Amino acid sequence: MIYSLRTRLSATFIVVFIVPFITMVAVFTQVSNSVIGTSIEESTSQTMDQYAAFVNTLTTSVEDVANQVLSNEVTQQWIGMQLDKSLPQEKRIAADNEIRKFLSSIALNHSSISSITLFNENGTAVGIRDQVFNDPSFLNSDWYKTFEREEVRWVPAHIDLYQPNYLKKESMNSLIYNLVQLSSFRKIGVLKLNVRTSQIQTSLDKIKFGETGRVYLVDMDGNPVLQQQIENGMAGFRAEMPQIRTDKHSGGKLTIAHEGENHRVLYRKIKSANWMLVGEVKEYELFEKMKRVQQTMMVVGALLLLLTIAAAFWFSSGIARPLTRLASSMRLVERGDFSREEDESLARMPLPRNEVGYVVKVFRNMVTRLRFLIETEFQANMRRKDAEYKALLMQINPHFLYNTLEAIGSLSVQQRSEEVIDVTEWLGQMLRYSLRVDSDLVKLREEMQYIRYYVSIMKIRFGDRFSIDIQDSPELGDVPIVKFILQPLVENAIKFSQENPSGAHVELSTRRVNDTLEIRVSDNGTGMSTELIEELREEMSRDQITDVLSAHGRRIGLRNVLARCCLHYGPSFSFRIDSAPNAGTHIIFRLPLKEV
Repeated sequence: MIYSLRTRLSATFIVVFIVPFITMVAVFTQVSNSVIGTSIEESTSQTMDQYAAFVNTLTTSVEDVANQVLSNEVTQQWIGMQLDKSLPQEKRIAADNEIRKFLSSIALNHSSISSITLFNENGTAVGIRDQVFNDPSFLNSDWYKTFEREEVRWVPAHIDLYQPNYLKKESMNSLIYNLVQLSSFRKIGVLKLNVRTSQIQTSLDKIKFGETGRVYLVDMDGNPVLQQQIENGMAGFRAEMPQIRTDKHSGGKLTIAHEGENHRVLYRKIKSANWMLVGEVKEYELFEKMKRVQQTMMVVGALLLLLTIAAAFWFSSGIARPLTRLASSMRLVERGDFSREEDESLARMPLPRNEVGYVVKVFRNMVTRLRFLIETEFQANMRRKDAEYKALLMQINPHFLYNTLEAIGSLSVQQRSEEVIDVTEWLGQMLRYSLRVDSDLVKLREEMQYIRYYVSIMKIRFGDRFSIDIQDSPELGDVPIVKFILQPLVENAIKFSQENPSGAHVELSTRRVNDTLEIRVSDNGTGMSTELIEELREEMSRDQITDVLSAHGRRIGLRNVLARCCLHYGPSFSFRIDSAPNAGTHIIFRLPLKEV
C-alpha cells in the first residue's frame, strides 16, 4: 500500500502532464525537421547563386578588359615593334613606356584588376611596373606551361613576382590570353591580367552551410582555385566530380556517402572561368538547430517531470511519507544497519496524530534501545580483544629472555668471555627492540635484524650443532608486520631440531606472493603430529585466545604467534603447517600486504 499509493499518484500526474507534452514535442520535431532542413538548404543555395553570379560577372568583366587591351591600337603597335628586329633600341624603350602608361590607365579604370602584364616569348615582361623585366624564367612557370599545354586561361591562386612591389606578396588569380598581332595572327607571348584572390574569397568565406559545412571554389578536377584548404571530412564531392562535369545543368544537388555519413552536396558551374562552386555539409547538421530546439523542449519536459514528482510527493506526504521512512528504517534494521542519521531523520519528521504516527514513534524508541545495547556489547568486546592481544604480546618477552640469559650463563661457566661480550651486545640490541612499545607493528627489515641477533646467540650456544639459512627479499624491507612473530617460530624450530643426529638446521625465507607477504620457516626436527596440527587450526578458527593465554607445555610460541596474527589481521591471515613425526616441520604464514 505504501508504494502503491505514491506510484499511482506519480503515474497520474505524469500521464496528465508529461505524456501530452512529449507527444507534442515528437510531432512538432518530426514535422519541423524536414521544413527547417529544406529552408537551410535553400538559403545556402540562394547565397551560392548570388556568389556564382558575382564570380561570373567578375570573370566576364576581366575577359572584356583583356579583349580591350589586346585590340587597342597601342597594344598592336607595341606588338608590331616587337616583331620588327631592325627597330632601334630607343624606339623600343619609347614603345615600352607608352604601353606601360596605357596598361596603368586601364588598371586604374577597372578596380577589379590589380595589374596587367605583357609577356614576350623572348623573355621580357612589360606591365604597370616602372621598368621592363628581362627574365625568361616565367617560361617555366606552372601557369605558363599549363596554358601552353592545356589552354587553361584562369590560373588558380598564386604569387606573381611580375607586379609592383606592393602586390608581390599578395595572392592573385589570373586570366591568360594569347598575345597576337591581329593583322597577321602571329603570337609573340601572353597577356596576363591579375585579380586579387582576396577580392574573390572574402565573400566566399562568409557563406555558411550548417555548423561545419564548407563552400569551395574549385576547378573541374575538384582542386581549389583560391587559398582554401579542402578538409578530408568535407571532400566527398571529389568522388562525384565526373558525374558533376557531365551534368548539362548549371547547378544541382547530391546526397553522397562519405566516411560512413551522409553528406549533402550543392554545386554551381561558372562557365566563363570553367570553375565550379561546391558546398558540402553533413546531412544531420541541416537539422542541428531543430535538434537543439528538441533538446530544449526535452529539458523543459524533464523539469516538468521533476515538478510532477515533487507535487506527487507533497500531495502524498500526509500518509505515504511517514510510512516510506518507516519502511526504509525497517530495511536498515533488517540488514543490521542501525544508522543514526536515518533514525534522526525519522525523529525530526512531523508525525500525524493517528495510528501511523503511533507506529513510527514505537519503532523509533525500539531502534534507540537496540542501538544502545549493541554499542555497549561492541565496546565491551573490543576492550576484551585489546586486553587479550596485549597479554599475548607480553607472553613472548619473558619466554625468549629466559632462554637467552640461560645461554649467557652457559658461556660464562665455560669462560668464553669474548663470546659473552658479543652475546651481551646482541642481547642489548634485542632488549632495546623489545622495549619499543610505541606500536604493535614494525618493518620487516627490523624484525629480520632482530632474528639475526637471536640466531647469532644461538650459533655461539650450539656451535656446529646448529645452522640456519636466511633468504629475505630486500624490496619488502619496508613492509610493516606484527612485532615478535618470527623469533618464536625460529626458537621452536631450533628447540625441536636438536634431537636430530646431524644437528639442527633451520630455513627462514620471505617473499611476495600476489598481494600477500609469505613467511616460511622449516626445520629438520621431531615434527608435529596430525592431531596437534588439527588442534591448532581448530583453536584459531574458533578464536580461542584464552586457551593460548592459559597454555602450558610445547609449542606455546607457535600458538602465541598464530593468536596474535588472527587478532590483528582477522580473516585476511592464513597459515599452513606441513609436518609429521620425525620428518621436520614446515610453517607458512601469509599476511595481507594491503592491510598491514
